[in-house]
Amino acid sequence: MQKRTLVSSIPLPLAERLDAVIEQLGVPHDQVVAEAVAAWIDSEEQRRLMALRTLAFASSMAVEGHRIIDWADSLSADRH
Repeated sequence: MQKRTLVSSIPLPLAERLDAVIEQLGVPHDQVVAEAVAAWIDSEEQRRLMALRTLAFASSMAVEGHRIIDWADSLSADRH
């Protein structure tokens, strides 16, 4: 698999926490960062998919205004 080096600045407390976990687990920085980025991307893709599904559902439930007015008018017409 081809790789690419990324450079990123993170807050020192977060970097220290990362170093501590890496030391405890005995895994390379690259592996932990790659897994974290993959998990974040998966999460964002899921959020986007849920948002799109929600919008599609809302669009399918939308009723045009004139249809509501026609329906309301039909109710009053039935009474006469």
